[in-house]
Amino acid sequence: MTVSNPVRRLAVLASALTAAFTAPAFAAENGQVRALLGAPSYELATPQFPGVYGQLWYQHYSADKVKDNNGDDVSQSATVPGVGVVPVKVDTKVRADVIVPRVTWITEQLVADGRLGFSASLPLVKQRTTVGLSSPVAALQPTLNALAATRSGEESGIADMEVAGFVDWQQEASRLAGGLAVVAPTGDYEAGRAVNIGTGKYWTLRPLLVASHVWENGFQIGTRTTYSVNSTNRDTGVKSGQYLHADWAAVYPLGDLWRIGVQGYALVQTTKDKGANVAADGNKVQTYGAGPTVAYLSESGTWAIDFKVMQEFAVRNRPEGTVGWLRLNFRVD
Repeated sequence: MTVSNPVRRLAVLASALTAAFTAPAFAAENGQVRALLGAPSYELATPQFPGVYGQLWYQHYSADKVKDNNGDDVSQSATVPGVGVVPVKVDTKVRADVIVPRVTWITEQLVADGRLGFSASLPLVKQRTTVGLSSPVAALQPTLNALAATRSGEESGIADMEVAGFVDWQQEASRLAGGLAVVAPTGDYEAGRAVNIGTGKYWTLRPLLVASHVWENGFQIGTRTTYSVNSTNRDTGVKSGQYLHADWAAVYPLGDLWRIGVQGYALVQTTKDKGANVAADGNKVQTYGAGPTVAYLSESGTWAIDFKVMQEFAVRNRPEGTVGWLRLNFRVD
């Protein structure tokens, strides 16, 4: 590249790069959704008798890739008049640790022959996002480093709370539950900040359905499916699209105490994000995950613990990584 006035041209490049990387890569919510991906497991097919149940779950998420709308690694560039296109390599690492206190209450009240129940969860999150930007134009690296710093950060705190009501119908070999959940914007959120614990200043309404079946040999499958509808984020004017989230588990008993199996989830955004600065493709997110799970159920039946690890694939418009869960479920009364 021949430049007659290097200082002036580098200043123009720096200005163009700053403009190109000021806006987030995704919508105002940065590809985040209100979903505990892969959380449910063996309990999908376990009878839930009237009483109060406590859950304490720990999730670790690690991602070293961010995928674009085509499922490719995110890459960006800046076009500068008189210079041309300057390619910029984007390296992103996301690490998140989540503790989820959750409580479920199955009442004695019958509704259409099913038991009325309620649940509430309030995730506690620590997230670190590190962005690196690099270009073949070595003189631009200081500018890129400064821009990368504005897109990196670490935050911790309370995330968005979910409260649900449902009716649970159970038979000897099957279970069906239907209900409605509401997610409130209780998490800390600041428009334009690189990392937010809350997903935005908006509400989410989600119908839910749980279905499972157990065969005579003990093999069991279960799924929990929700469909989320969001209001407009009052801090950004962006309305996140609707999305389907389904968790599934297939487990087999090894005696009375152990369960082994396969766990997975699917997240598919069905409508586009809408609002200022939203890309024409609508930032529709997608991800799938699957992996092994193992669970131990106590002889008393009052508590259980399980562990699972799931690898993500076929990702669009969000990070692609690995999610692990260590969960303790117990009966309170």
